[in-house]
Amino acid sequence: MTAYTVSCRDTGADCPGSFTTESKDELVEHVQLHARKAHGKPDLSREDIEPAIKVATPV
Repeated sequence: MTAYTVSCRDTGADCPGSFTTESKDELVEHVQLHARKAHGKPDLSREDIEPAIKVATPV
């Protein structure tokens, strides 16, 4: 299985948030939680955060 990493800065946000997970599905969960807690964006769907997932890099 491939691990993935993404940071808020990868999407153009001025935020130090960065995540590395064992799957893209897990990455989606972390990004959704971070968006809700750190950026006040509740209930983002997978489609809403697809731009962040597209810039995720395999590690």
